[in-house]
Amino acid sequence: MNKYTGNYEELPFKRSLVKDVVRLSKNRFFMEGYAEIDITKSRELIKNHKEKTGETISFTAFIAKCIGQAVFEHKEVHALRKGRKVIIFDDVDIMIPVEKIIDGKPFPTALTVRKSNAKSLREIHNEIRGLQKEKDEKYSTQISRKRFDTLYKLPRPIRNLIFWRKVKKNPFYLKKISGTINLVSIGMFGKGTSGWGVNLGFLPVIIIIGGISKKPRIYDGKLLNRDFLNLTIKIDHEMVDGAPATRFSARLIDLIENAFGLEDFKSI
Repeated sequence: MNKYTGNYEELPFKRSLVKDVVRLSKNRFFMEGYAEIDITKSRELIKNHKEKTGETISFTAFIAKCIGQAVFEHKEVHALRKGRKVIIFDDVDIMIPVEKIIDGKPFPTALTVRKSNAKSLREIHNEIRGLQKEKDEKYSTQISRKRFDTLYKLPRPIRNLIFWRKVKKNPFYLKKISGTINLVSIGMFGKGTSGWGVNLGFLPVIIIIGGISKKPRIYDGKLLNRDFLNLTIKIDHEMVDGAPATRFSARLIDLIENAFGLEDFKSI
């Protein structure tokens, strides 16, 4: 410390893998769509459930449930390339960044919801809440924190050779470690914001939950304030044409607007 710098703290730099992801994302040619979705019905159901039970249903879990169903109905959108062939999985595995508090400090981790298309909203909700409540630094993906720490210490050419090359070339390995869908909730980290989120990634489908705001709309012949969600949809254009991507997006929006899975949500 001196009079010019003041107090400071030294921490190890652990962003090498993030930089790798940015580099890897350059191999994806994404189509991007920015949707404004009426979520008044879903928010009312979530509010009613909390008033009755005291439990807050995870909004991210609700969106994940809708994504799982929409992708299951339009499987081509999460196709992955293997040489001259295309691999289309039946199961929809969704990777979700989750922040939890460990020793009073926020800690980023990741959850991969396996077979989201076959799970109830309650099951997905429990997985997210369960990871948030864990006291250790365990990942719920197939790569441990220890392995990540070991990996980032290696020079980039070595990381590329032993890890990222396998991620790029082997769709089965990619699905094993992360899934095929990336769901990011900006609202989870910054409540009260409005607008669309934009990020980079290496999975074939990226969905970003943005801000939620009230806007006046004509509904049933009346001018009402409705709740709207800003949702970003990114799909790998190398694997999917615009028409099937549009059909998937339309189905996803329809599921969200009609509160898919919420009316069947069962209390513990």
